[in-house]
Amino acid sequence: MALSTLSRDLIPGWAKIDLQLHQPFRGWFGFRRLRCDWCGERWGRHSCPMRESAARQFVYTASSAQQEAALVSGDITEADLQLRRSQPTGHRRKPSPHPRHSRRSASFTALPLEWSHV
Repeated sequence: MALSTLSRDLIPGWAKIDLQLHQPFRGWFGFRRLRCDWCGERWGRHSCPMRESAARQFVYTASSAQQEAALVSGDITEADLQLRRSQPTGHRRKPSPHPRHSRRSASFTALPLEWSHV
């Protein structure tokens, strides 16, 4: 009976852990670019790829009260709340350098062969 009265947290544990571990730092006396303290990836507009994935999962699964509490505590930022699903860019694959249906002007079997007897 006690298990049915407990609230269940919908946010996955890995998302909470990744939000805590992946933080920016600037190395070499503060002159280098921002990098992730945990994985070493370059820190971009939406942080490192692992933190971006965790923040996106947190935004989709957390209630508004949980999001507000995470904002107040500093676990997530306003930029993390603006993350949406990545849309397909519409880019097509690069065309192959060799066409699939290339026809040769002269086939090997169409070449005339001369047999000479020595």
